[in-house]
Amino acid sequence: MGKQDYKPDFSLGRSATHLLHRAQQMAVNLSAEALAKKGLTIRQFAVLAALHEEDGQSQSSLVDMTGIDRSTLADMVARMEKSGLVARVTSKEDARAKAVSLTEAGEEAYQNAVPTVEEADEILIEDLRKSRRASLIESLAVISGLEVEEEEDEGEIKKRKKAMKKKKKKKRAK
Repeated sequence: MGKQDYKPDFSLGRSATHLLHRAQQMAVNLSAEALAKKGLTIRQFAVLAALHEEDGQSQSSLVDMTGIDRSTLADMVARMEKSGLVARVTSKEDARAKAVSLTEAGEEAYQNAVPTVEEADEILIEDLRKSRRASLIESLAVISGLEVEEEEDEGEIKKRKKAMKKKKKKKRAK
């Protein structure tokens, strides 16, 4: 067997998939516990954060921004509307469509939860050197298909996100 043929034994400690799964479990545990004290789930917070960033989005846009599947998101938005966190209104772009907007209570819930999520994020990466933290976030954004260059406008960002999703779907289908 030549040098090129050598392949080290598989190790969970070197598997990107396994390590990302473990990191995700830790992140969820930290955030979920902290957000539960604020009366929110991680997914509800993601919807509130996405609407805070861009209010009046379609549910399809929220799916793209949050990564929550369509049926789950539709159910969540309905429950969040009943609890007064969001409102569905007629879209400005399409009178047949509904846009989701933050209510005053939703904005307040978001603002109250942000420090909690920031603290969970800090705890999650506190063992990393400060010089590695930005690199981790950038790497996770690339892996997630959410890498955003500062010079891009919103239209270009949305186009690139859609292209990344299609590319990932094709890879999974193979």
